[in-house]
Amino acid sequence: MDKVRNQTRTTLLDVCSIAFLILFPHIVPLPFYMYAVICLLVIWFLLRKKGMSFRDLGLSKSRFTLKTILAGIISGLVWVVFMQFIYIPVIKSLFVVPDYTEYNFIQGSLSKLIMTISAAWLIGGFYEEIVFRGYIQSLFETWIPKSSRIPWNIIITSLLFGLYHWQQDTFGIIAATLGGLYWGFLYRKYNNNLWTVILSHALFDTITLLLIYTGVFGNLN
Repeated sequence: MDKVRNQTRTTLLDVCSIAFLILFPHIVPLPFYMYAVICLLVIWFLLRKKGMSFRDLGLSKSRFTLKTILAGIISGLVWVVFMQFIYIPVIKSLFVVPDYTEYNFIQGSLSKLIMTISAAWLIGGFYEEIVFRGYIQSLFETWIPKSSRIPWNIIITSLLFGLYHWQQDTFGIIAATLGGLYWGFLYRKYNNNLWTVILSHALFDTITLLLIYTGVFGNLN
Protein backbone atom coordinates (compact mmCIF):
# COMPACT_ATOMS: atom_id res chain seq x y z
CA MET A 1 0.00 0.00 0.00
CA ASP A 2 2.80 2.40 0.90
CA LYS A 3 4.52 1.57 -2.39
CA VAL A 4 1.37 2.48 -4.32
CA ARG A 5 1.02 5.73 -2.41
CA ASN A 6 4.63 6.65 -3.03
CA GLN A 7 4.27 5.85 -6.72
CA THR A 8 1.10 7.96 -6.93
CA ARG A 9 2.81 10.83 -5.13
CA THR A 10 5.79 10.63 -7.47
CA THR A 11 3.56 10.60 -10.56
CA LEU A 12 1.58 13.61 -9.34
CA LEU A 13 4.82 15.45 -8.66
CA ASP A 14 6.03 14.62 -12.18
CA VAL A 15 2.78 15.87 -13.72
CA CYS A 16 2.97 19.09 -11.69
CA SER A 17 6.59 19.56 -12.73
CA ILE A 18 5.65 19.30 -16.42
CA ALA A 19 2.88 21.88 -15.96
CA PHE A 20 5.31 24.14 -14.09
CA LEU A 21 7.99 23.90 -16.78
CA ILE A 22 5.51 24.81 -19.52
CA LEU A 23 3.59 27.58 -17.73
CA PHE A 24 6.12 29.25 -15.44
CA PRO A 25 8.26 30.90 -18.17
CA HIS A 26 5.14 32.52 -19.62
CA ILE A 27 3.25 33.66 -16.55
CA VAL A 28 6.12 34.91 -14.37
CA PRO A 29 7.92 37.84 -16.05
CA LEU A 30 11.57 37.41 -15.06
CA PRO A 31 14.42 39.35 -16.73
CA PHE A 32 17.38 37.93 -18.66
CA TYR A 33 15.95 34.44 -19.04
CA MET A 34 16.10 33.85 -15.29
CA TYR A 35 13.15 31.50 -15.65
CA ALA A 36 15.53 29.03 -17.32
CA VAL A 37 17.80 28.98 -14.27
CA ILE A 38 14.84 28.33 -11.96
CA CYS A 39 13.38 25.61 -14.17
CA LEU A 40 16.72 23.83 -14.51
CA LEU A 41 17.13 23.94 -10.73
CA VAL A 42 13.69 22.34 -10.39
CA ILE A 43 14.69 19.56 -12.79
CA TRP A 44 17.99 19.06 -10.95
CA PHE A 45 16.14 18.76 -7.63
CA LEU A 46 13.58 16.28 -9.01
CA LEU A 47 16.29 14.18 -10.64
CA ARG A 48 18.30 14.14 -7.42
CA LYS A 49 15.25 12.88 -5.50
CA LYS A 50 15.25 9.89 -7.85
CA GLY A 51 18.99 9.35 -7.51
CA MET A 52 19.60 10.70 -11.01
CA SER A 53 21.44 13.60 -12.63
CA PHE A 54 21.57 15.40 -15.97
CA ARG A 55 23.93 12.67 -17.16
CA ASP A 56 20.99 10.27 -17.06
CA LEU A 57 19.19 12.50 -19.58
CA GLY A 58 22.06 12.12 -22.05
CA LEU A 59 24.41 14.93 -21.07
CA SER A 60 27.45 12.89 -20.07
CA LYS A 61 30.84 14.07 -21.35
CA SER A 62 31.56 10.67 -22.83
CA ARG A 63 28.66 11.05 -25.27
CA PHE A 64 29.96 14.33 -26.71
CA THR A 65 31.90 12.80 -29.59
CA LEU A 66 32.82 13.73 -33.15
CA LYS A 67 29.96 11.53 -34.37
CA THR A 68 27.58 13.45 -32.11
CA ILE A 69 28.80 16.80 -33.44
CA LEU A 70 28.47 15.70 -37.06
CA ALA A 71 24.99 14.29 -36.45
CA GLY A 72 23.93 17.54 -34.78
CA ILE A 73 25.29 19.68 -37.63
CA ILE A 74 23.83 17.58 -40.43
CA SER A 75 20.41 17.22 -38.78
CA GLY A 76 20.29 20.95 -38.06
CA LEU A 77 21.01 21.74 -41.72
CA VAL A 78 18.37 19.23 -42.83
CA TRP A 79 15.75 20.95 -40.68
CA VAL A 80 16.68 24.38 -42.07
CA VAL A 81 16.18 23.05 -45.61
CA PHE A 82 12.84 21.48 -44.68
CA MET A 83 11.50 24.65 -43.10
CA GLN A 84 12.78 27.00 -45.83
CA PHE A 85 11.96 24.96 -48.90
CA ILE A 86 9.01 22.80 -47.83
CA TYR A 87 7.10 23.97 -44.76
CA ILE A 88 7.09 27.74 -45.36
CA PRO A 89 6.36 27.59 -49.13
CA VAL A 90 3.56 25.04 -48.60
CA ILE A 91 1.69 26.96 -45.91
CA LYS A 92 2.12 30.22 -47.80
CA SER A 93 0.56 28.60 -50.86
CA LEU A 94 -2.39 27.24 -48.88
CA PHE A 95 -3.14 29.93 -46.29
CA VAL A 96 -3.05 33.64 -45.73
CA VAL A 97 -0.12 33.77 -43.33
CA PRO A 98 0.26 36.77 -40.98
CA ASP A 99 3.54 38.62 -40.75
CA TYR A 100 6.05 37.07 -38.36
CA THR A 101 8.18 39.88 -37.00
CA GLU A 102 9.34 38.59 -33.61
CA TYR A 103 13.03 38.76 -34.55
CA ASN A 104 13.03 41.62 -37.02
CA PHE A 105 14.72 43.78 -34.38
CA ILE A 106 18.06 42.12 -35.16
CA GLN A 107 18.10 43.37 -38.75
CA GLY A 108 20.82 45.96 -39.21
CA SER A 109 22.31 45.40 -35.74
CA LEU A 110 25.27 43.04 -35.41
CA SER A 111 25.32 43.38 -31.61
CA LYS A 112 21.65 42.35 -31.35
CA LEU A 113 22.30 39.45 -33.71
CA ILE A 114 25.18 38.18 -31.57
CA MET A 115 23.16 38.52 -28.35
CA THR A 116 20.16 36.76 -29.90
CA ILE A 117 22.29 33.90 -31.25
CA SER A 118 23.85 33.49 -27.80
CA ALA A 119 20.36 33.30 -26.31
CA ALA A 120 19.37 30.79 -29.01
CA TRP A 121 22.18 28.46 -27.94
CA LEU A 122 21.48 28.82 -24.24
CA ILE A 123 17.68 28.77 -24.40
CA GLY A 124 16.68 27.16 -27.69
CA GLY A 125 19.53 24.67 -27.67
CA PHE A 126 20.43 23.76 -24.11
CA TYR A 127 17.42 24.79 -22.04
CA GLU A 128 14.55 23.71 -24.28
CA GLU A 129 16.14 20.39 -25.20
CA ILE A 130 16.97 19.55 -21.59
CA VAL A 131 13.40 20.38 -20.56
CA PHE A 132 11.45 18.80 -23.41
CA ARG A 133 13.50 15.96 -24.87
CA GLY A 134 15.69 15.22 -21.86
CA TYR A 135 13.18 15.56 -19.04
CA ILE A 136 9.57 15.53 -20.31
CA GLN A 137 9.97 13.04 -23.17
CA SER A 138 11.97 10.72 -20.92
CA LEU A 139 9.23 10.92 -18.28
CA PHE A 140 6.54 9.96 -20.77
CA GLU A 141 8.74 7.11 -21.93
CA THR A 142 8.66 5.63 -18.42
CA TRP A 143 4.85 5.91 -18.26
CA ILE A 144 4.00 4.45 -21.68
CA PRO A 145 4.35 0.68 -22.22
CA LYS A 146 7.35 -0.16 -24.39
CA SER A 147 5.11 -2.56 -26.34
CA SER A 148 3.19 0.40 -27.79
CA ARG A 149 3.84 0.75 -31.51
CA ILE A 150 2.89 4.42 -31.48
CA PRO A 151 5.61 6.68 -29.99
CA TRP A 152 3.20 8.54 -27.72
CA ASN A 153 6.02 9.94 -25.60
CA ILE A 154 7.40 11.78 -28.63
CA ILE A 155 3.99 12.85 -29.94
CA ILE A 156 2.72 14.22 -26.62
CA THR A 157 6.02 15.97 -25.87
CA SER A 158 5.98 17.56 -29.33
CA LEU A 159 2.44 18.85 -28.85
CA LEU A 160 3.46 20.37 -25.52
CA PHE A 161 6.53 21.86 -27.21
CA GLY A 162 4.29 23.45 -29.81
CA LEU A 163 1.92 24.85 -27.18
CA TYR A 164 4.92 26.17 -25.26
CA HIS A 165 5.41 28.53 -28.21
CA TRP A 166 1.90 29.96 -28.00
CA GLN A 167 3.30 33.50 -28.11
CA GLN A 168 3.86 32.84 -31.81
CA ASP A 169 1.03 32.59 -34.32
CA THR A 170 -0.73 29.35 -35.28
CA PHE A 171 1.80 28.52 -37.97
CA GLY A 172 4.65 29.12 -35.55
CA ILE A 173 3.06 26.67 -33.11
CA ILE A 174 2.70 24.10 -35.89
CA ALA A 175 6.33 24.62 -36.88
CA ALA A 176 7.43 24.15 -33.26
CA THR A 177 5.35 20.97 -33.01
CA LEU A 178 6.97 19.59 -36.15
CA GLY A 179 10.37 20.55 -34.77
CA GLY A 180 9.50 18.75 -31.57
CA LEU A 181 8.68 15.60 -33.53
CA TYR A 182 11.91 15.89 -35.49
CA TRP A 183 14.16 16.36 -32.48
CA GLY A 184 12.15 13.82 -30.48
CA PHE A 185 12.82 11.08 -33.03
CA LEU A 186 16.42 12.26 -33.35
CA TYR A 187 16.83 11.96 -29.58
CA ARG A 188 15.54 8.39 -29.70
CA LYS A 189 17.54 7.48 -32.83
CA TYR A 190 20.79 8.40 -31.08
CA ASN A 191 19.92 6.50 -27.90
CA ASN A 192 18.81 9.55 -25.91
CA ASN A 193 22.02 11.47 -26.58
CA LEU A 194 20.96 14.99 -25.63
CA TRP A 195 24.05 16.57 -27.17
CA THR A 196 22.84 15.65 -30.65
CA VAL A 197 19.50 17.45 -30.38
CA ILE A 198 21.05 20.41 -28.54
CA LEU A 199 23.49 21.00 -31.39
CA SER A 200 20.82 20.39 -34.03
CA HIS A 201 18.31 22.77 -32.45
CA ALA A 202 20.89 25.47 -31.74
CA LEU A 203 22.33 25.33 -35.25
CA PHE A 204 18.85 25.55 -36.78
CA ASP A 205 18.06 28.63 -34.68
CA THR A 206 21.43 30.19 -35.53
CA ILE A 207 21.02 29.80 -39.29
CA THR A 208 17.42 31.04 -39.14
CA LEU A 209 18.54 34.15 -37.25
CA LEU A 210 21.33 34.76 -39.76
CA LEU A 211 18.79 34.51 -42.59
CA ILE A 212 16.57 37.04 -40.83
CA TYR A 213 19.53 39.33 -40.25
CA THR A 214 20.56 39.25 -43.90
CA GLY A 215 16.98 39.67 -45.10
CA VAL A 216 16.87 36.41 -47.08
CA PHE A 217 14.79 34.49 -44.51
CA GLY A 218 11.81 32.68 -46.04
CA ASN A 219 9.53 34.56 -43.68
CA LEU A 220 5.94 33.70 -42.93
CA ASN A 221 4.55 36.77 -44.73
